[in-house]
Amino acid sequence: MLNFFRGVIEELKKLHFPSKKETYVTTVTILVTITVVSLAILFADFLISKIIGIIFGL
Repeated sequence: MLNFFRGVIEELKKLHFPSKKETYVTTVTILVTITVVSLAILFADFLISKIIGIIFGL
């Protein structure tokens, strides 16, 4: 049991926490990606609904 906790402590010493800059860059990248994908889906949905409207005369 004691060996387990020693192993856990050794693994915790190996942890690397990102810097503020890395966190900022990653957050901005994720937000930009989400925005671009959302706009692409919005455009595709609009386009598909217009095509379906033309086909079925709605």
